[in-house]
Amino acid sequence: MLKILAIMKSVVPRIFSYLAILALCAFSGISSAAPLPDIKTAKRIVILGDSITQAGDWVADFDGWLTAAGAPAEVLNLGLSSETASDLTDAEQQETHIKPYGFPRPAISERLGRILEKTKPDWVVECYGMNDGSSLPQNDEGFARFCSAMEAMKSQLEKAGVKQIIFLTPPIHDAGPGQPQDKHDGMLSRFSDWLISKRKNGWNVVDVHGPMRAALDEKRKVDPNFRFASDGTHPNREGHDLMAKQLIAFLTNTRHAEGFVDHSPLMATSLRELIRQRTELRGAAWLTFTGHKRPGIAPGLPLDEADAKADELTGQIQAQRAQPFPGKISKWNGYDRYDFLVGQKRTCSVIVPDNPMAGRLWAWKGEFLNAFPQTEIDLLKQGVYIVYLNVPNLLGAPEAVQHWNDAYGELISRYGMATKPALIGLSRGGLYCFNWAIANPSKVSCIYADAAVLDMKSWPGGKGKGQGSPGDWQLAFKVYGFKDEAEAMAFKGNPVDNLKPLADAKIPLIHVYGEADHTVPWEENTGIVAERYRALGGAIQLIGKPGVDHHPHGLKDPTPVLEFIVMNLKKANRIP
Repeated sequence: MLKILAIMKSVVPRIFSYLAILALCAFSGISSAAPLPDIKTAKRIVILGDSITQAGDWVADFDGWLTAAGAPAEVLNLGLSSETASDLTDAEQQETHIKPYGFPRPAISERLGRILEKTKPDWVVECYGMNDGSSLPQNDEGFARFCSAMEAMKSQLEKAGVKQIIFLTPPIHDAGPGQPQDKHDGMLSRFSDWLISKRKNGWNVVDVHGPMRAALDEKRKVDPNFRFASDGTHPNREGHDLMAKQLIAFLTNTRHAEGFVDHSPLMATSLRELIRQRTELRGAAWLTFTGHKRPGIAPGLPLDEADAKADELTGQIQAQRAQPFPGKISKWNGYDRYDFLVGQKRTCSVIVPDNPMAGRLWAWKGEFLNAFPQTEIDLLKQGVYIVYLNVPNLLGAPEAVQHWNDAYGELISRYGMATKPALIGLSRGGLYCFNWAIANPSKVSCIYADAAVLDMKSWPGGKGKGQGSPGDWQLAFKVYGFKDEAEAMAFKGNPVDNLKPLADAKIPLIHVYGEADHTVPWEENTGIVAERYRALGGAIQLIGKPGVDHHPHGLKDPTPVLEFIVMNLKKANRIP
């Protein structure tokens, strides 16, 4: 708690006052019977809810926090005005919505299947109850129907393969200053209590209702006329702010809070507006694409057009929030080099081109920064940043992947680097590049592998044509935790065994190799990858060097590699 408090105190703007979060958490009860989800694993988060969600303020705040935290998830706000979680009877529709508004209330059951099929989210966050509380019978029958609807929704999400499901309790309904709690809010309180009770069954539930009621009571002690919602239903900016804080507090009340950065510079007014525009743009496009039956909703742009405009906004966001690189400054082959600590105090080196391309495109070298650097020098000439993380003697093991995760998060969140770098893997650097890409396929534009180690049985094991390296084979035992030779030989965590995530993500590969390599025989590494990757539908280019051993790396004319990297960097990061 002291560590979390220290993190929270560093963030001071009103939009995300983390001191307020701590106070809210004290009475919201954010603990869960299940392990809390790690937001850094999310790839696409679909947000579901009614008009409060579609209004978008709390979703934009959440999206801004993710952006600042370096979490790469795409947020799709598919909230729909008037929607219920429960299916209403014809009589209920007539009385509560058709007569006053002229059309029936939509229900999430009508469109949820299409949403899941078309968006394929790995996370879903939902906030329902406000319309159910006013449209269902305000008695035990109505309460039971809401509970049944939520259980059915959770079951459908799980069957669709959604990895993390987070429920927000509904906001309050405010009858007005000096008025007692009305029946509508009484139902919302029952819904909230029931949802919170499901934590004991492993549900991830964020309490919004309780903190909003407590905050309203406190504020009315100072200002008796204070309201979060002028109509009693739709929260104002302050109410949305509170909702976002509860979700963020829930997600940061875990060990995963360590490593998240201060997002306060991101939430300056101009930046927040760009983030809100991006959230609304994506949400409207996907809402139209997935379809709904609610009249009066303006159609969104076609997905391709919306994606292009969202990428433009992302570029503006990155440009505005990029901080200067810190640390020691030196020269590397005539270019400015910055060395600074990231994550768990590992040195990250960033080499800056004289004339950077738009979008801060970068290539990440897996090992041996100073070895055979001509490709990197030529990339710098073309405006591409070069990055190296000093984590030697880990052979791409899970510890190395975690260090890379930490570095990636900071490079994206603090310094505005492009979200999909190119990876350069020379020799054992191939283990680093491939293992990180396999764990993070959505974060990679392409991979250039040069005489790359892709199966440790080949090198350092020496179990095939190669001579191997006994000392490095023992190092592999240490960093991967192998108990004995049999376990090392049976290991299925080598890149050659785990190419499907890369093929599914359509990551292009280019491999350069010596046809007479006696250290890392290409047939046991690149050759196997090529055969398996093509069988999976992946694209790979092979450039063999007749008569060449393990060294030298690179090509006499590196043009094919340079063109491959620059083209795929631009394409993946949507740079014209």
